[in-house]
Amino acid sequence: MKLLILGGGRFVGAAVLDAARQRGHAVTVFNRGRARTTWPAGTTVVAGDRDTDLAALAAASWDGVIDTCGYLPRQLRASCTALGDCGRYLFVSSVSVYASFERAPVREDDPLADPAGVDPEDRRVEAYGAQKAACEAVVTAAFGDRALIVRPGYIVGPGDISGRFSHWPWRCAEGGEMLVPDAPADAPVQWIDVRDLAAWMVRLLENGAAGPFNAVGPQDGTTTGWPGVFAACTAAVHQSGLAPARQIPVSERFLSDRGLAESGELPIWVPSGDPAYAGFNHVDGRRARDTGLQTRPLADTLADILAEGVPPPDDARRRGKLTHAKEAALLREYRAEV
Repeated sequence: MKLLILGGGRFVGAAVLDAARQRGHAVTVFNRGRARTTWPAGTTVVAGDRDTDLAALAAASWDGVIDTCGYLPRQLRASCTALGDCGRYLFVSSVSVYASFERAPVREDDPLADPAGVDPEDRRVEAYGAQKAACEAVVTAAFGDRALIVRPGYIVGPGDISGRFSHWPWRCAEGGEMLVPDAPADAPVQWIDVRDLAAWMVRLLENGAAGPFNAVGPQDGTTTGWPGVFAACTAAVHQSGLAPARQIPVSERFLSDRGLAESGELPIWVPSGDPAYAGFNHVDGRRARDTGLQTRPLADTLADILAEGVPPPDDARRRGKLTHAKEAALLREYRAEV
């Protein structure tokens, strides 16, 4: 197929580019050229800003478009108009589009966040779900049964510029005493490796799929709890030849009372007893699995994250995460209480 990737420079877009090339497709990438300047041989590169330069794409047509970077509804209106003749349009959205996570499981036909009253230019994290929902509506209205909406959970793996999931194996690899939430073993954590997501999205286009899909792992839909994630981090660090940190479980209530849930300093952790998030890690991924989504073992993802090396504390990917100094202070305080 002839595929166009809006984005393609890093993480999700880069993984999609790799997956499409491995499948033998002819790939064009359209982006500003800021995140990447060298490209695999055979890749057609069109430089431009989707806010102003979509006319650069008017002379060509594609069997499929994968939009990895759409955020505001006006961006989607512009790209859907410019690319209306393409075969299929796949928009990478988010599970954050759902109006509520108070009920489990969360399924594709559950109500979405209402964008009414949200400034269409609002890029704050508080508006993220509503903006993505508005973008989805634009794509669906423009392409109908040629629209593909993919709603990933936490996207993880090598190359992740957010450092959210990577924080945990990185911290484990640094040794010492490591604070971990004392979450129940049956409180699930969901994620998807970026490479599995990308390969599956390319196959969706190949197979002519349509509609919305929750893209979450693990593979068989069984529960992987925080204790299992932390144990896997320890094993991966051991395997890498380093001495893993000694994990100190700390009460979720203690952490919540000190604002750690809201601050994001313990990334992707959500207190297991919070009724507002009862369904947050109970997103139903059966529809995606039924269309061929396969996810690799957590051990493989962790090994590949660690193979990139542990970034220093001042690296941008570690910004906003729990610092060693605050971690030590919290552990002292917790021990004094218990």
